[in-house]
Amino acid sequence: MAKPKQTYFKKVVIFYFAPLWRTFFTTLYLLCFGYFVIFFSDYILLGVRFLYYTFTLPTIALTLDYLFWGSAFVVMLVIPFSISLYAIFIPFELMKKLDWTRNQKILVAFVVALATIDVVVASDIVVRIIEKQPPIVRFLHLHLRLCRQFV
Repeated sequence: MAKPKQTYFKKVVIFYFAPLWRTFFTTLYLLCFGYFVIFFSDYILLGVRFLYYTFTLPTIALTLDYLFWGSAFVVMLVIPFSISLYAIFIPFELMKKLDWTRNQKILVAFVVALATIDVVVASDIVVRIIEKQPPIVRFLHLHLRLCRQFV
């Protein structure tokens, strides 16, 4: 009988929790970037709220700086989440597809992890700069005031 094909997600789970010496490190890596994904999922929700807020306002009330700062705000909110999510799959893809030695793959995975953390930190810094711009401040004051009603 033919073995049923494993899904991509199942292969990734098997990679991270395989009974091998590297399991401690892969699990630690998964927990680190899994936490990043959970942490930055709030950014996605904030981006969706910002888009909803923007689409419910009349266009005539929006200025050109709102367009530019708003689009930069939304893009920079999505980047840390998406990069953190993709970082979970990078080691699996590296180990599966490349014809390099094990040490080369480990080095590349380490460099990718460091680069991912650098990009996430840099994009978070840019979000902090963008959130101080007047169009974004207005949205955040309204958003934070509404959120405090439920706390």
